[in-house]
Amino acid sequence: MTKKVLILKNDRTGDLFVSLNAINRIINKHKDQNILIFLSNINHKFNFLFPGIQKKIVSMNLAFIEKMKIFFYILTNKIDTIYILTPKNFYYYLPLFFRNIKFYAITIKSFRSRPNDFLLKYLFRYSVLDREKIKKRKSSYIIQENLIEFTSETNNLNYESNITHKFDYPKKYVFFHYKHAFFNKLLEWDLDKVSELLNYLSTKYDNVMFSSELFNKKINNYFLNKYNNYNFEHHQINTINDKNIFFLKDIDGNNLFDAVKRSSKIISPEGIITHMGYYLKKSVLALMHFNLKDNKDFISQIISCKEWFPPNNYEYTMLKKDFNRSIEKIEKRL
Repeated sequence: MTKKVLILKNDRTGDLFVSLNAINRIINKHKDQNILIFLSNINHKFNFLFPGIQKKIVSMNLAFIEKMKIFFYILTNKIDTIYILTPKNFYYYLPLFFRNIKFYAITIKSFRSRPNDFLLKYLFRYSVLDREKIKKRKSSYIIQENLIEFTSETNNLNYESNITHKFDYPKKYVFFHYKHAFFNKLLEWDLDKVSELLNYLSTKYDNVMFSSELFNKKINNYFLNKYNNYNFEHHQINTINDKNIFFLKDIDGNNLFDAVKRSSKIISPEGIITHMGYYLKKSVLALMHFNLKDNKDFISQIISCKEWFPPNNYEYTMLKKDFNRSIEKIEKRL
């Protein structure tokens, strides 16, 4: 019986896209073996990226019963190799019990390192995300790729297309995403200010396609009343004006990936959309803003940026609460 390979990747969606190149290396390396990937209840909506690979869904924050199910799954199946791409404390205890399995892992070095030095020695191979000091470092993209021995540049992530909409995208458009926590909570912009931003982008590009919070009635209604739109839940097109701005209501999963893939440029708060755009080799402008309370916050954010940003071709700008100053900063990056 062919032994199985497990990939543990039950975390946020943006983190999944940061790991895609590493996962592709794993698929290349073990193409003659059975591969099973554990996804979270959050990122599993992108499971179409892994056709022909078995998937299991667990919560992002593993409940005790889920930990036991994973443990007994490993115990009762013939497993050759396990890749820990989500640095959860529970996963680092598994090599202690399963000595005949090769464990590859992403580890964390910080004031609360994961795992501790005792457990670290049971890993077959590991790559370290160093979060202790501000210094020159490799992106997490590269660190995760380097965990797996190089096989080839072949991309096996030829995802299964399951497009459900009846909407024809324009040939050229910029893709924007409204993230409430970013624009409303951090920048303190109301929806009218966001609308001004969309109108500004529409003067710079042939077309603007944008998405928003899923199933948020208040936000959705605001955009539905101002812009042409397509409802992905009910497959309805609604044209209300001649503007070149189009709202994609409740777009998610395969359809979201498809919309980003078709775009010519991504302008969005840093997160899932920008990392998706980077993976798809799109021109990306990541929008950022930090509320820094003290020097500790500053150091933490700098380390985070150095760790999670892709290695190249990834532009960003730090927006201000002052709308006009933010537009000036965006203007310099377009």
